[in-house]
Amino acid sequence: MQKVVVTGAKGGTGTSIVRVLREAGYDVLGIDLKPCGFWEQNYRQLDLEDGAGVHDALAGAVAVVHFGSLPTDSWTTWETSYRNLALGGYHVLQAAANLKIPRVVLASSPMIYGEYSRAPYLPIDEQSPACPDGIYGAVKQNLETLATHYARWHGLSIAALRPQRIVYEGSYEWRFRKFTETVAAAADSLWSYIDARDVATACLAWLRSDRTGFEAFNVAADDVCFDAPTRQLLAEYYPQVTDVRGDLHDQRGLVNCEKLKRMLGWQPQFHWRAMAAESQSAGFPKAVPAR
Repeated sequence: MQKVVVTGAKGGTGTSIVRVLREAGYDVLGIDLKPCGFWEQNYRQLDLEDGAGVHDALAGAVAVVHFGSLPTDSWTTWETSYRNLALGGYHVLQAAANLKIPRVVLASSPMIYGEYSRAPYLPIDEQSPACPDGIYGAVKQNLETLATHYARWHGLSIAALRPQRIVYEGSYEWRFRKFTETVAAAADSLWSYIDARDVATACLAWLRSDRTGFEAFNVAADDVCFDAPTRQLLAEYYPQVTDVRGDLHDQRGLVNCEKLKRMLGWQPQFHWRAMAAESQSAGFPKAVPAR
């Protein structure tokens, strides 16, 4: 089997990526800061700021999926966030180049766009201007730029995914339900979201594709996460955005993912109403798990 390394393997999204890639037939090595279980196989505890360790872990891989970074800059100082995001991302790219690993997926972020209230048009697409409001979005933007150069310098094929609010498997109650119940709760994110399993299939689609060079992709569900027409939501919360493009019938989403669908044949499969039904059926926990 072909070896694929997944960083952030024990995170909310990483666990889905590992499972989906293994089910697709890949030999997955997971990497994360969390300790290795006593009997656990195919996993290494590793700090991505350790460049030599990253190089060793990636040896023999045909691809790397890099989701191993802080999810926000609000948990730490900006100094810590910068080192975690920038140095970890650089080490992954440099190891891929040194080891001639042809395919790379990077976790980028919609924080690159900054406040959506400043958007010159909606829906957001990959050509929307970058205007990050903090160090997290700024470093993700810088990593995308760095990735374009690594693709050019070394012939790597790199996809940067910009997933919207990610709903981890089993997390609907504590992580997402509130955004579906109050219209204002998700207004700042354009009521957009994505299931972690759909992020995982986007990663798989890039690994299986023959696309070359660097590409950035939005990753979001097709609908908004509140039970109201999209144009009504826009009129109430984004009246300043007068350039509204496309057919926003019913509850059509405000993050355009047509590029990902067109280039990689990807389609989102999990939508919030189905998530709610799944949560009720499975009895998902309401308490936030310990980190």
